[in-house]
Amino acid sequence: MKKILLILTASLFLLVSCGQKTAVDIINPDAEYRYFFGVTCPHCQELNRIAESKDLYSKISVEKREVYHNTENQAMFLALIKELDVEGSGVPFVYDTVTGEVAVGVQPALKLMTSRLGQVTETAVEEVIENSEEIIEKEEELVLPNEETE
Repeated sequence: MKKILLILTASLFLLVSCGQKTAVDIINPDAEYRYFFGVTCPHCQELNRIAESKDLYSKISVEKREVYHNTENQAMFLALIKELDVEGSGVPFVYDTVTGEVAVGVQPALKLMTSRLGQVTETAVEEVIENSEEIIEKEEELVLPNEETE
């Protein structure tokens, strides 16, 4: 009876531990960056620690996928490597969907993922121009009545 109880307890522990999510994927097919990582890879753990401490994932558009334990993500990663004709790639692996650049390793991946931070986007420039035009129109409206009263 003790053997059966021990086996059941071990089985339950195994089921619970296998069901726990050890990696957090960020699924965003429209992302600027695709980041493939291994949950037990020490380099990926370092990159994730740095990215989280700098709140990087909220500042950039990223799709983050774990490849060691997720066969769907593995297949996606291998297909991308084949498509890009990249040889001998490992993780952490970052692909810039805008420029087509690839980075492998902690420092290159960080450099690539932060390369456009702080740069003004085209949309932001358009918004500034639109706001400027509105401000100019409002200033003209304010000036005209003053000129008429003088």
